[in-house]
Amino acid sequence: MVGSPSSASVQRRVALIGSFDAVEHSRLLKLFCTYSGGGYRVTFAGMDRLRKHRGRAVRISTGLECRYILRGFGYANWRLLIGYPLWMLRAFLYALRLRADVAHVFELDSGLPMAAASLFRPIPFIYDAQDNYDLRKPWPFPLKHLIRWADGWVMKRASAIIVPDENRIVGPFARFRHKILVIPNCPPQIRPPARMKPRDPNVLTVLAMGYLGERRGINQLLDAVSLVPEARVLMAGQFYEPWLEAKARSMPQVEFRGWVPWEEAIALGYEADVVYAFYDPARKVNVLANSGKWFDAMMTGTPILSNREIANASWIQEIGYLCPYGNKEELARVLRAILNDREQAAQKGRRARALYEQKYNWALMEQRLLGAVRSIIGSPAPIDRARDLQQPVRVPSGEAVSRAKSGGGP
Repeated sequence: MVGSPSSASVQRRVALIGSFDAVEHSRLLKLFCTYSGGGYRVTFAGMDRLRKHRGRAVRISTGLECRYILRGFGYANWRLLIGYPLWMLRAFLYALRLRADVAHVFELDSGLPMAAASLFRPIPFIYDAQDNYDLRKPWPFPLKHLIRWADGWVMKRASAIIVPDENRIVGPFARFRHKILVIPNCPPQIRPPARMKPRDPNVLTVLAMGYLGERRGINQLLDAVSLVPEARVLMAGQFYEPWLEAKARSMPQVEFRGWVPWEEAIALGYEADVVYAFYDPARKVNVLANSGKWFDAMMTGTPILSNREIANASWIQEIGYLCPYGNKEELARVLRAILNDREQAAQKGRRARALYEQKYNWALMEQRLLGAVRSIIGSPAPIDRARDLQQPVRVPSGEAVSRAKSGGGP
């Protein structure tokens, strides 16, 4: 059945597999909308790291069918030394029983078990590598070599490979350029909330969202805004360092909205003067960062504020601002400069929006992805993906957006 032409009565099935919670992963939910809107039936197998769900089988508010094959272990802690191997074993066993026409797997910890299972069940799979695992940390040589070998083996067996940027095609990825699709994490077109507070021209609003950690420069931002009384920080996302969350919540300049639905999170850029996206350059994978926050900012026409050590700094400067990582005084100076020259910020925002419309929108990325899937397993019906720019998603008004019983999040 796999790879054979489909009849009009047979709906092709796409299985998404990743070691995370669906309601916490905006990229997965966006892919679900793409695949389901393209006529495919979509399921997801994941890891309920924070034990948010009562059962293993959950249908979230978007209609996505989720099966959590492992629970617990959290994020960024020593327990993952047990959690990741156990996840890979569970993912391998799940893939052996998988009924799907194609699997879309996220990162090496899901790609490796899927590749191993494909030795026994020839289900084609797409390897979605947003991170180069070998660049995540300064691994000791034997382990780094093993990670590169594993990545290469997974890519050899994959039908297609997704990376977010050309600069990620390094190391073992360079050998498989012919299979690679470059698909940045661009958002669909989303309208502003129906009711939005008017901007105060005397206040600078900085948006920080997603993973709110020290290695994403959040502590530097908090220290910098304490030096700029006219600045406020709008935060949405999740902290994994309790001390940093306590510090942010204690500051009167910070408004923390928690984890919000992904469409609302993207639309927060309409409420901000600048979108903050810093990455600790001590890790090479961060130097090669390709942040979804940049493209969210482009969609809302909001300038970006990032650190100058990253590889993409040269083109970001045209649509935003740069500052050295770890220097709170220099960051405070940049914030004051944005506050004092609103016209320059508006020009950068307009250039950002133009880039979104011409090159970095999800309607274009969908065409690229669905074209690859059709070449692998076929399509059940013709699809017009250009509707995303013509029929934008409306963000719910009001500060509270209800979550599904199974959980909420972007």
